[in-house]
Amino acid sequence: MTDFPLPSRRKRSAAAGLTAAGALAMLSGCDGTPDQQQFGPPTEVSAFKTVDECVASGAFAKVTCENAQKEAATTDGKAAPRFENKNLCEDQFGSGQCLARNDGGQSFFVPLLTGFMIGRLLDGSGYRYNGLYRNNRDSRWYTPSGAWLYGGGYGGRGYNYQVGSRAVTAPITTQRIQTRSSVISRGGFGGRVSARSSGGWGGGRSFGG
Repeated sequence: MTDFPLPSRRKRSAAAGLTAAGALAMLSGCDGTPDQQQFGPPTEVSAFKTVDECVASGAFAKVTCENAQKEAATTDGKAAPRFENKNLCEDQFGSGQCLARNDGGQSFFVPLLTGFMIGRLLDGSGYRYNGLYRNNRDSRWYTPSGAWLYGGGYGGRGYNYQVGSRAVTAPITTQRIQTRSSVISRGGFGGRVSARSSGGWGGGRSFGG
């Protein structure tokens, strides 16, 4: 897998007593790290395009890889970012990378699911899976909530990344349909603007909520 380049760095003074998570965030660059106020301190996750790629990594059993892909595909119908028109979606995710959907009488466009993420729950109770979407503007993988994966190759393993911990632990949400004005106000998909109280990069509601 091709590792994505890290954002440009700028000098920061080191402070005594930094936690490991804080130190990692500092190394990733002040201007380029995800908004920790929105997504929390970074945690390690693994990302793959296919089950075969996941199995070949040797990091997970085949059944785990299969479950991760299945969960990503199942939740994609609810969690995928929604845009009011095809051009707006393709501007974020690339030509031919969006498709039309309808839900509850509303029509919209969503990006193609391009991978899946495996993260370990912080209480150690097991894994959490999520779909991933490739942003055309910066070639990064994003979760449905708009948190982006960075630091490809973390720990010397090309499939390992860092992401804000709430991208792993937060409940999956149904996204609201984005308009051009709402996307611009946020600076694009995954823009670092404070999340709405209902969660997610575009608001939304938890399943069953």
